[in-house]
Amino acid sequence: MATRRRGLAPPRTAFYRSAREISVARTSVIIPAYNSAASVGVAIESALAQTRAPLEVIVVDDGSTDDTAQVIAAFGERVVHLTQANAGQGAARNKGLGVARGEFVALLDADDYWQPAFIERMEDFLDAHPQAVAASCAFKAERKQGDYFGPAHHAQLKAAHPRGLMLDNFYEFWADHDHVRTGTVLFRRRVIDAIGVQNPDLRISQDLEYWAMIATQGPWGLVPEVLWVGTSDRLARQYGWRKRYAARRKKAPSIPAWERRVVPLLAPEHRAGFARVRGRVAAGLMSAHALGGSRVMAQELLENYGQDMPRGTTWRVLSAANRFGAPGWALAMAALRLIDRLK
Repeated sequence: MATRRRGLAPPRTAFYRSAREISVARTSVIIPAYNSAASVGVAIESALAQTRAPLEVIVVDDGSTDDTAQVIAAFGERVVHLTQANAGQGAARNKGLGVARGEFVALLDADDYWQPAFIERMEDFLDAHPQAVAASCAFKAERKQGDYFGPAHHAQLKAAHPRGLMLDNFYEFWADHDHVRTGTVLFRRRVIDAIGVQNPDLRISQDLEYWAMIATQGPWGLVPEVLWVGTSDRLARQYGWRKRYAARRKKAPSIPAWERRVVPLLAPEHRAGFARVRGRVAAGLMSAHALGGSRVMAQELLENYGQDMPRGTTWRVLSAANRFGAPGWALAMAALRLIDRLK
């Protein structure tokens, strides 16, 4: 009998799998990669080094021009190596989703990595909670100004719910605690049949739209253990990737484009929570448009969705600027670009 991981394994009376069943790999991992030669190897290694092996690790080279293809190829038959012309992360993930064979699916960006027990903990949780369409784990995002954890009270939650917990209202919890990132989620593959794949037209925040879509299909769970580590901020500073991010900002969508697929699927009891989540997303898009030089789009987001945005630095700076018209906006956008360069 395989040893269960202490803490998250459900009681034997509630759920039991034989050693033979546990040995069957069930999770498809999808990693999109664009000019990520410096980091994609770490992401792939973290997927291959799981305490419970994935069924497959699908790596999609999104038209890279550096040595990303060679790094992926070095893993040989241990990964499924796909290529496409550059079309963005959403389109690259969709290429992987189109061939994924697993019962479960996890998405991992090329500049992040998992702790070794991610798949084991997440599979065990979904097996113990068959009503859950997806679950996410706690995370650590490495930042120059100090690491950021989500949810911030994950340690208290783990002490109270060592096997994880079902969320009463995913949207409200998300709005309150900013607890989900791309690589923190494991979802059931059958959800794709109901909602489709990611929206390839969204070049920013397409993952957030997808989590909002998935949560319309059923309950969401949380494993309050830090099993995903985000390193994009550190790597961006180390390898000068901020130019890449600057180009993406100019393709940031509007909120109507972002929420178009979600709103028709929302249950009435989820609309208030989703409005607050939309405020979080709008704040991120407002920042992207301001840093990308689009004052009109940033101002429109502030005026239409500012009441639901978190009261962070960008909101405070641009709200003050909005009282002084074009001169205020010009000064504020210059200040935000300076802050971004100093990160």
